[in-house]
Amino acid sequence: MAEAEAGAPATDLPPGGLAWDRVFRCEAADGKRLRAAVWNADGTRGHVIFFTGRTEFLEKVALPAAEFARRGFAVASVDWRGQGLSDRLVQPRLKGHIGDFLQYHQDLAALIGRPEVMGLRGPRLVLGHSMGGAIALGALLRKRIEARALILSAPLMGIRQSRQMRWAAALTVQLARLTRRLERWPPFGTMNVPYVFSDFEDNVLTSDREVYEWMADALRRQPDLQLAMPTIGWVGAANEECRFIARAGLLGLPALCLVGGHERVVDTDAIRHGAARLGAELVEIAGARHELLIERPELRARAWTAIDAFLDRNGL
Repeated sequence: MAEAEAGAPATDLPPGGLAWDRVFRCEAADGKRLRAAVWNADGTRGHVIFFTGRTEFLEKVALPAAEFARRGFAVASVDWRGQGLSDRLVQPRLKGHIGDFLQYHQDLAALIGRPEVMGLRGPRLVLGHSMGGAIALGALLRKRIEARALILSAPLMGIRQSRQMRWAAALTVQLARLTRRLERWPPFGTMNVPYVFSDFEDNVLTSDREVYEWMADALRRQPDLQLAMPTIGWVGAANEECRFIARAGLLGLPALCLVGGHERVVDTDAIRHGAARLGAELVEIAGARHELLIERPELRARAWTAIDAFLDRNGL
């Protein structure tokens, strides 16, 4: 992939989203080619490394990036390998696959090692949403990144499943590992269609219809951004990383954990226990679904009120 022109515009933004200053290509140590971006590079209050969730892409970061920019922060983010416009790992490209969550740390190293990110000013914050929360926690606990503070949004500390489904998933992963079929989709559910192509009414992501419809339209306009359900290998890797996080003690830095009152994607019991164990302040946003930072405006405002108070309390 060729290096993008400096200042290349973002052409498809969510309502209220901020265009990035620069989008660029970087390469992980194992050769995977990644797409990354920086917003409000001149921000002087500090900078945020934004760890996105599964299926996400840089254009979605434009909405929280606008809020951080209004507060004086720069933002940097990357399309993780296997999603967005970074290299996909298996075919068809709709499969959401990873062999080990430690592979994402190579993407992180490629991002924070870039001059565009190394030059960002002020204290560094890490924000991890959903899967990005697990990646962020794993990286901080393993000392792969340093930060002054951590903000978690509906972090993946466990997948929300019934006991029966959890048992079936564990058995499926074991069988797939034995038969070397980890790159396959699980043998249940609709796997090959992006979730946001389903109806808005009972979706688990956001109650903001305008943003939800933007996500679906953006994927239709740019089919290369599309990602569907995870592979068996991703499920196994996610569960392994959640078990690692569950064994961890105090983080040793200020941390805020946000979770929606109507969360139906990640395990809220695991989040409550994990926040207490890690020493993170837990704030529940009543009425909010999974995508706290792209929820409808009044719920989004509550999340940012909690973030502002957290930053103020910690001198940030």
